[in-house]
Amino acid sequence: MARIEEATLFRPDPKLQYPGRPGGGGGGPAGGGGGGGDDDDGPNIAIRERISEAARSARRRKGLSAVVMMICGALTVLGAIFAPRTYEVESRVLVQRTNTFNGQNQQYLSPEETRNIAKEYEEQVTARDNIIAIVRQKNLVERWDDMRQPHRRLIDKINRKLGKAGPSDEDKYDALVGNIQQRLKVWVDATTVTVKLDWAEPTAARDIVDAAVKNFLDARYQSEVGVIPARLKIQETFVSQAHKDLEASAAELVRLTKANDPNKRANVYVPALPQGVGNRAEPPAEADPALKARLDTIRQQIAVLNEAKIRRSTELEQQLIEKRQTLAEGHPEIVALKQTIAATSADPPQLASLKAQEREILAEMNAQQKAAQQKAADAAKAALPRATTPAPAVPEKTPEVAAATAPKNVQDAQVQFDTVTAKYQTLVKQMQDLQVELQTAEAAYKNRYKITQPADVPTAPKRPVALIALGIGLLATIAAILLVAAIADRFSGIFYEPRDVRDRLGLPVFATFS
Repeated sequence: MARIEEATLFRPDPKLQYPGRPGGGGGGPAGGGGGGGDDDDGPNIAIRERISEAARSARRRKGLSAVVMMICGALTVLGAIFAPRTYEVESRVLVQRTNTFNGQNQQYLSPEETRNIAKEYEEQVTARDNIIAIVRQKNLVERWDDMRQPHRRLIDKINRKLGKAGPSDEDKYDALVGNIQQRLKVWVDATTVTVKLDWAEPTAARDIVDAAVKNFLDARYQSEVGVIPARLKIQETFVSQAHKDLEASAAELVRLTKANDPNKRANVYVPALPQGVGNRAEPPAEADPALKARLDTIRQQIAVLNEAKIRRSTELEQQLIEKRQTLAEGHPEIVALKQTIAATSADPPQLASLKAQEREILAEMNAQQKAAQQKAADAAKAALPRATTPAPAVPEKTPEVAAATAPKNVQDAQVQFDTVTAKYQTLVKQMQDLQVELQTAEAAYKNRYKITQPADVPTAPKRPVALIALGIGLLATIAAILLVAAIADRFSGIFYEPRDVRDRLGLPVFATFS
């Protein structure tokens, strides 16, 4: 009898015969095969049945379900707004392994050399000095608030309302350097250097990648070309000093020639300094600040135009070299290129005008300086007493010293002049060779490294964060409605489902009707 009382519609006794159930009787194999030892376990109710019960509870409690839906909908919208977003920016630099001036043969590199070059490229991009330079170049510390995630900005605003101090500039600086080092990725293959960054703000991501690529190209320029301008500057100093020695030797030769024969004319030729060597006048130390500012502005414009002129000349020279590989010297294209190069070597009107303005400003500065010196000298002269002792004369060089340092005759002066001239010509030739080497290296550098994909501002996050948040919010809203409605029915004290009768009262339920 006890077995019958415990049996319900949801937990049937395996030994009882129910209508429509085959093979029930008396503990036979068909009747007891599914029961086994599960009499003390709870009823095995499927997930689908529980969801159906929760759905019926939600329909019964429409007001509660509407409130839960509104709350979850608001949370979903807030989640879509404040969800963290990540923007991906990528830039690629093509590295050509060809020799621009000696043909198009591929340079052979061993696997070890290729790995070393790739490691060098990666280190130049991800070096801490480069990261620090990027933070300073792009003013990322000042842009800290604009780059924060939406939820981070909300938290910062709440903290400020609560009186909590925000991070200092040093903390921001260290955090930015660490984040960029962690997020900036570099891939180097045989022909391409790829720089990629995941960042919270699209414009800042573009700026960081753009600066990283620019600094990488500058580092490559310094590695491959940068030492030549330093050598050229030193060589220009040697040429300038040698030219001064040449002028002094020529003056001594002319003096001895006239002393030996006053009627004889000394035929001495001193070449002019090459253009751009030692002929740039510096402004006086005590010049007018306004004139100095004008001079600096004009010289910056001159430098820009000179750089454009050199770049154009280099490009034309490269085109001429390429044309000569397939065309004869008398071809119209070769002749036209030569004429264009000759025309480009002259200063354009704008550059000539700027140089004239530079000379006028320098002359005005020198005139002001001379006037100031003359005024100071007059004031000092007026302040002196009328009767003064004459200043001791500066002793001139003794004949012995002069004889030891100056040539003794015309022949010695001529030999000295020829020696200084040969030295000067050698130094000038070395300087010209360095100039050619510099132009060749710059042309090769520009041909070797090309930005095939510049860094652009991404139009959308890396992942559709808003759609993901809305999808998760929709599923969470449905689950919350079902759960809250089921819990409300469970604890309401009213039995809505047959299972509630058995679970809470222990009474068997064999059937239901509406």
